[in-house]
Amino acid sequence: MTWTVFLLSATAVIVAGVRLARDGDTIAEKTGLGGMWVGAILVAAATSLPELGTDVSAVWQGAPKLAVGDLFGSNMANMVILAVADLLVRHTRVLARVAVNQLAVGTLAIALAAIATLGMLVPGWTVAGVGWSTIVVGAAYVAGMGYLHRNRAEPPFGAGDGTTGVRPGELRRAALGFAAAAVLIVLAAPFLAYSTAIVADQLGISHGFAGMVLLAATTSMPEAVVTVTSIRAGAYELAVGNLFGSNCFNMAALVALDVADGWRPVLANMGADVVVGALAGILLTSLAMLGILDRADRRRRIVDLGPIAMLGAYVAALAVMHRMPG
Repeated sequence: MTWTVFLLSATAVIVAGVRLARDGDTIAEKTGLGGMWVGAILVAAATSLPELGTDVSAVWQGAPKLAVGDLFGSNMANMVILAVADLLVRHTRVLARVAVNQLAVGTLAIALAAIATLGMLVPGWTVAGVGWSTIVVGAAYVAGMGYLHRNRAEPPFGAGDGTTGVRPGELRRAALGFAAAAVLIVLAAPFLAYSTAIVADQLGISHGFAGMVLLAATTSMPEAVVTVTSIRAGAYELAVGNLFGSNCFNMAALVALDVADGWRPVLANMGADVVVGALAGILLTSLAMLGILDRADRRRRIVDLGPIAMLGAYVAALAVMHRMPG
C-alpha cells in the first residue's frame, strides 16, 4: 500500500510539475525578458515548486532529513540533467552556446549551497528558531536575484510589449493551468513525503539518502522536461538558466523549511550523507561552469569528457553517501 501511495503521489507531482513548467514558460514569455533571467528566476521558481511543497510537508511530518536531502539531491540531479542533455545534442556543446553571464547564476548557486553546508557543520545562533545560515541564504538569494535583474540582457527589439509569440488568451489559460497545477502539488505533497519516509525505512536506507535519490529524482522531473523542451527549441540560455536558477531556488527554499520546523534550525543534526550530498552538488555545479568557460562550440571528441566527468562524480557521490551514516 505504501508503494502504491508513493507511485500515485509521485505521478501527480510529476504531471503537475510538467504543467507548471510549461505554463510558467508561457507566463515568462509575456515579460519579454532575456532567457537567462526568465530561466534563472521565473521558470526556475515554477519547476522548483514540487520540491518546496513536498519538503515543507516532510518537515511538518517530522522528517527534516528527508526534506533537506531532497533539496541537495535536486541540486545534484539538475546538474546530471544538464550533463545528459549536453551529451545528447549532436555535433555541438550546449554549455558552449550560452552566455558567459550564466556563470553569475552558477556562482550564486555555489555560494548559497556553501552557506547552507556551513550551517549544517556549525549550527550556531538562531532567531525565533530560524538558523543563522538560512537567514543568510535568504538574504543572499534576494540580493543575487536583484543583481541578475539589473544585469540581465536587454529584450530583443520589438519584444518590450511582452506579447511576442503569445496568442490572445494564452496567458489566461497558462495562469489558470499554473494555479491548478500548484493546487495539485499542495494536495499530493504530504502523501509523497509520508510514503517516501516509509519506503526508506522499508529499504533500510537513511531519510537523507532517500531524499537525495528517490525524492529528488521525482521532484526534478519538471526541470528535465523544461531542459529537453528548451534545447529542442534551441533555447539553450533558458535551459541552462533554469537548472542553475533551480539550484539557487532550492537553497532559498531552506528558509521556508526552517520556518515550518519552527523550534530549531532545520539544518541542525543532519547526517554525514546529507553533507556529502551538499558538497557533491557544489562540485557538479563547478564542473558545469568549467564547461561554459570552454568556448569550443563543436565537439573535439566523439564523447565530451566534461559531462562524462559530471556523471562519474554523481555516481561516486551516491556510492559515498550510501556508506555514510544518516
